[in-house]
Amino acid sequence: MAMLTLNGTVQNFFVQPARKDKEGNERPESMHVQILAENVLESGEKRLEMVTLKVLTDLYKQLIGKRVAVPVGAFASNGSIMYYALRNEPKPYLAASSQ
Repeated sequence: MAMLTLNGTVQNFFVQPARKDKEGNERPESMHVQILAENVLESGEKRLEMVTLKVLTDLYKQLIGKRVAVPVGAFASNGSIMYYALRNEPKPYLAASSQ
């Protein structure tokens, strides 16, 4: 089981075509999902944040508009937190609605 779970609403799914990077290396086609996450601040106020994750499954196409929980990892980069979907737990699951 993952230590971190990203909860939010799936907004978009897209496939990035194969391309070459700056060094000329081939990058294969990749799938991405955009999730609108709700971050509760220390003050109790909410801040919405769009998180784009590279994913291994196109199941997210069917989940657009639904709340999901996705097992993720995180790291700090240039003063912000970056998230990535875990490879060993590629399937998202529907999250309980927060009302």
